[in-house]
Amino acid sequence: MLDSAYDWRARHRMVLRGTLPLVDVVLGIVFTLAACINADFIARYGPYPVYIANLGLCLAIAATQFVRLRYPRASFIAAYSLLAAYAALFLFSPVNLGIDPIILVTATSLHAVTRWMPSRHWGTAALLLALLGAVANPMSLAAHHLDPRDVRPAMLYSLVCAATVGVVYLHAASRRREAENHARDVAAASERAISAERLHLARELHDLVGHSLTAVKVQANTALALGADRQAESLRVIRDTADASLTAVRQLVVLLRADADTTTALAHLGHLVDLIETTRASGIQVAATLPEDLATLDERWSALQRLTLLRVVGESLTNAVRHGTGEISLRVCVADGWCRSRVTNPAPPVSPGEGSGLIGLSERLRLVGGTLVHGPVTLPNGEPGFELTASFPVNTEGAA
Repeated sequence: MLDSAYDWRARHRMVLRGTLPLVDVVLGIVFTLAACINADFIARYGPYPVYIANLGLCLAIAATQFVRLRYPRASFIAAYSLLAAYAALFLFSPVNLGIDPIILVTATSLHAVTRWMPSRHWGTAALLLALLGAVANPMSLAAHHLDPRDVRPAMLYSLVCAATVGVVYLHAASRRREAENHARDVAAASERAISAERLHLARELHDLVGHSLTAVKVQANTALALGADRQAESLRVIRDTADASLTAVRQLVVLLRADADTTTALAHLGHLVDLIETTRASGIQVAATLPEDLATLDERWSALQRLTLLRVVGESLTNAVRHGTGEISLRVCVADGWCRSRVTNPAPPVSPGEGSGLIGLSERLRLVGGTLVHGPVTLPNGEPGFELTASFPVNTEGAA
């Protein structure tokens, strides 16, 4: 989950055919030029071993910076080992070599392993070693040989080194925490998006297939109950309904794969008539009242609004077929910027409950700012019934 927080390639410009980060190339060149200054000792005093060793160590330390991020662990180990050798040379040299800028590699290597190594142990180890080098540096170790008046500068130098190490470590650790928190936020947002997409897909498949499969089930039961005389007709309806459902599922798959706005085929309000006819074909009477200007609403409403109405009507009819016992009354009206769908049917006094279909329908309506109300009612003839009413806002002008 946090791998992206340690991906230095995504945060640095690459050079040399994408093999090295620009910042390391610049650091390597700067430190190499600084190391070459030590060649002045050889040019001025001759090729003595101490001067050659000093130049060689500085060049080797500078070379570790070219791969500081590409190989942070190896670069860190090599840099700190060479710095320890350089400190020993400085301490035991018979001549004063002076303070070389190459010691800044301590800070750059510390920053690299603290910020970019997945394990925090490397940053902690680098911090402890850098603090040790800051306190027990050659200048402070040699301070007891100095005049008492020269001890204070050595101590001040050690404090400055320690403070620099602390600041570099805190900066790298802060950047690391920010990157880790960002990676967690991105991962959490991705999980939420995946969950929402799964929920949307589950809702879409339920609404798309549920109505057709319910009609198929009713027709199959009818064929079994009526015998050979009506079996052919029921089987024909089963075939046609299953074929229409399969076509709708294929359209949904195309929609999920496509980049373009391909919802038009699925979200055509003319399919309302198909839903009603499929329900009637299952042997159940449907008294339907629909808006006369469905073609106009197709042009005016957004694809999401059209698809919402189709799913609302489909699930309402499916619910009525499953749990009802008589004629279904469907009324869809559009007024004052709202679309209202009401389905009423005779049903036993026991409520069908809050199944996955009604839960999905409530979620779908909430996405478009709508509401769903359902429950037992008493029909005009005194029979117990069930009513499902959905309302959601729609466009009153051209689709957005």
